[in-house]
Amino acid sequence: MNSEKIYAIGDIHGCYDTLVELFDLLDPEIPIIFLGDIVNRGPKSLETIRFVKSLGDRARLILGNHEMSLLATAAGHGKQHRLDTMQSILDEPDAKEIVNWLRKQYLLLQWNEFTFVHGAINPAWTLDKAKELAEEVHVHLRNKGWKKYLKEMYGKDQWDENLTNPARMRAILNGFTRIRMVDENGIPEFKMKEGIDKIPPGFMPWFEVPCRKTQNDTLVFGHWSTLGLVNEPNVICIDTGCLWGGALTAMEFPSRKIISVKSPQYLDPFAC
Repeated sequence: MNSEKIYAIGDIHGCYDTLVELFDLLDPEIPIIFLGDIVNRGPKSLETIRFVKSLGDRARLILGNHEMSLLATAAGHGKQHRLDTMQSILDEPDAKEIVNWLRKQYLLLQWNEFTFVHGAINPAWTLDKAKELAEEVHVHLRNKGWKKYLKEMYGKDQWDENLTNPARMRAILNGFTRIRMVDENGIPEFKMKEGIDKIPPGFMPWFEVPCRKTQNDTLVFGHWSTLGLVNEPNVICIDTGCLWGGALTAMEFPSRKIISVKSPQYLDPFAC
């Protein structure tokens, strides 16, 4: 993206009407990076993914855990939750076209000094290592063997350089799309979704790990709606809980100007 400015937009989760309202406030000339989880759980996943796809070269999408679930489901290996709304996409005549577009999106993008991911960069990885691992996944998703690659996508594998085959794939995807908290040794815990004020003893946000190898890099992410908006020198979170009745937020870079619209409550967080 060769531009003097860009926007990053947090998790949408199929809240299409709120996205359209936000777009009315954005400069139509500025490119956009969507931080993932544009689909699922909300009411209009199909309309949302078609809208983002229709933006063409103006937009880039970071693959979130819900996009990866959509791809796994399209490959015949998905595990859909009772509240999932992805099937509306796969039932459409243009489903194959949408899935092929999705396979060409990204786990990591850089623009100037900012690095964009969906959920995290595993604290054990340097930025160079994260780029290498993201590209490894990109290659697999974009070739004809992508369905076989995602066959065993689900699991809690932790990163180890010696991992191979499905375990390696799972650990890489976990490191980009699922982490919120880690224990005192920096080991990710994948189930916890609490906000910072409710983190259990012995755990911390992934970006506060003292030994994190990307401490000197400026990271931008979503994924953690209970964390809310964070705008610190080297850590920026833009998931403001659109699905739960919070807001949908865009941040303009490099100024870090915030543009946000209130969202209806599309889903009860206690119903999940």
